[in-house]
Amino acid sequence: MRLPFPPTPGCAAALLAALFLVPSSASAAACPPSRVPPSPEYLQLVTRYASAESTAAVLALKDWSDERLRCDLDNLQAAAVAASRCRGKCEDRVVFERFSVRAALLLHAEREIQERFGAPVTEQEVTCSTGPNAQTVERLAGILFLVDPEAKAFLSRFYVAMARRAQWSHCIPEAEQWARTGLRRFPKDGPLLMTLGIVLETTAFLTLVPAPRAAIQGPQAVRQYEAQTAKLGALWERVRRTFEDALAADASLHEARLRLGRVLWRLDRPEPARACFEEVIAKSDDKVLLYLAHLFLGRIHEDQNRLADAEKEYLAAVAVRPTSEAAAVALSHARLVLGDTVGAREAMESGLEQVRLRIEGDPYKNYPMTHTREGQPEIDALRKALVR
Repeated sequence: MRLPFPPTPGCAAALLAALFLVPSSASAAACPPSRVPPSPEYLQLVTRYASAESTAAVLALKDWSDERLRCDLDNLQAAAVAASRCRGKCEDRVVFERFSVRAALLLHAEREIQERFGAPVTEQEVTCSTGPNAQTVERLAGILFLVDPEAKAFLSRFYVAMARRAQWSHCIPEAEQWARTGLRRFPKDGPLLMTLGIVLETTAFLTLVPAPRAAIQGPQAVRQYEAQTAKLGALWERVRRTFEDALAADASLHEARLRLGRVLWRLDRPEPARACFEEVIAKSDDKVLLYLAHLFLGRIHEDQNRLADAEKEYLAAVAVRPTSEAAAVALSHARLVLGDTVGAREAMESGLEQVRLRIEGDPYKNYPMTHTREGQPEIDALRKALVR
């Protein structure tokens, strides 16, 4: 769906929300009821997707009639409402034994990805949007709730996967919208809250920091600086609250605690940040999180002039990830400030030698703009589970 004019930043979120929430049948004529929905053609298409022909089914959806699809969804929704009200085995329940709502939802989600999300390309403008298949996904999610007692677990994973898949494509507003859409259904879902927090953290990181105030600035420039500073501060506070909500929902989300610590550090709250990093180190066995926690904790100590403690944490970071350039440089700097020039040189030389052996990215460099493909593998896993 292309707009005749580009939306202004202020209305972008409202526009995306409207696209997700407005039902596709709002202005269309009523469809004739189907005794056994959906149509044979749509049933065949969804069945193909849930088999070895998923790629072909996604491609075939491109030329599918909007009117035909709307009628299938209307009739499926009517059958789902009836099935949710009947007791025992009734005709409307049988419909959903032969038709997989999960498969249909994933089919339209993959078409949405194909049409609206691109692969990230360096130094190229990102083109992302929200299309009609997103609306179809939401209609199918509502139907799934009526007929599938395990819908919550499936949809929670699905919304996280879609948000992370969008973020991988650098579609940051769309990633936020998918996360928020999931949270409208599951407001206390820990992984969804953490995913939203990561998206908001990326948004805050990409927001330009106001230039430092200068003595020659006039009143208007001062007001603009103060407004920009307040806006950015409010955004970081929103990120903090989101990670705190995620941890309130699920205290075992160690990545949320690590990220909360980093946000607290940005907000100049070093002691609460320190507590977050120390808890991650004490409780997590994820090597990426441990590496970052040691590195970030070392910076907290360094900021507070506890250089011996900083050196200890940087050494721990190097031990967890020997090929880390960031940890090697931090360790070398800490030793130099301590007066250990020989140790500083050794740390730098050893680090540079290890960097030559590196075959994977440094999580520290990827941290500000999380770039992971885990969204698509999760969608693939949900699809593969359909045929088991």
